[in-house]
Amino acid sequence: MFNYTLRRVLLAIPTLLFIALIIFLLLELSPGDPMADMPLTIPPEVREQMRLALGLGEPWYIRFFKWLYLFTIVEPSHMLATMTGIDSLAIEGQRIISFQTRSPVADIISQRLPQTLWWSG
Repeated sequence: MFNYTLRRVLLAIPTLLFIALIIFLLLELSPGDPMADMPLTIPPEVREQMRLALGLGEPWYIRFFKWLYLFTIVEPSHMLATMTGIDSLAIEGQRIISFQTRSPVADIISQRLPQTLWWSG
């Protein structure tokens, strides 16, 4: 039984990575980018600097691995530090920020998760 469970867990890892890659590539192929919602009054050179600051000037595979690192390493370390109260557990680095609220996505999820679980339970 242990071997079966271990095989299933080990098979789940590449499956989840493949699904994440497919979703990332679908979003990559979609028209437009995050800068499309910015006002037209922004000068082109400032707009290009903003694109570079968001990492949109890099190839897709570099952006994918950076996102994967943020999603699997940086964000869980911040969530663990928040849950335990030990700030030294949080890995320094840029966090995944929501365009809508301008706050870390993991913080929004952790705030709304209890209500979601209560309603679904």
